[in-house]
Amino acid sequence: MIYIHKNTGFWELTDILPASYRVGTTIEEYEQGAYLPLSDEQAAFHTEHPNASQMEVWNMELTPEPEQPVVPDPEPDELAIARQAKLQEIEAQDKFSEKFYVSVVRYLRDENGEIQVNDKGKKLTYELVNYTLWMDRSLRTTMLNTTLPAFQERGDKTRKFWTVDEPAQEVEIPIQWAIDRIPRLEIYATETYDLFKANNSAANAATSLEQLAQIDVKANFLDF
Repeated sequence: MIYIHKNTGFWELTDILPASYRVGTTIEEYEQGAYLPLSDEQAAFHTEHPNASQMEVWNMELTPEPEQPVVPDPEPDELAIARQAKLQEIEAQDKFSEKFYVSVVRYLRDENGEIQVNDKGKKLTYELVNYTLWMDRSLRTTMLNTTLPAFQERGDKTRKFWTVDEPAQEVEIPIQWAIDRIPRLEIYATETYDLFKANNSAANAATSLEQLAQIDVKANFLDF
């Protein structure tokens, strides 16, 4: 026998409740604290719907779920879209600070093999090829403090670098040349990072499309 009670819920027993319990047959009695025995049909409904409430089982009818109001999709936020585009533009510009270029040049010589100079006495050169390499802060630190000194101590004069192009090309760079120039690259990267953070802050603080449009992500970036 299964009973329902307003406070204790469902109570399944192998026998009927003793006379000391208040047992009823109506909802009014149930509301006043009586136990109501379930019929075979109600008990079967309870088995079929174990999550149903006492009243749903008593009435053998599930309460329909309330209809959720249809919430229309919000209109596109033009400012949010423009802000995201500007932030992506700022990030793309910042990635340039992790690239550096190595030019292979030769001196211009006259027919006698002498190096030519300009009117200021500067030796004239021409570029054979320009390689694009990539070096983030972690790699710069490792190269400068660990890798290059270790190879230099071993007696190596050059170290192999790889270009960012596909397929990658191997470039032999003088170790001392790299040690002398990586700090310059670090200074450049730090200065461009400051610009990146300033532009990022301005983009996030902008309250209008006009303010976003005024952020020139290339302004003040130094040529390296």
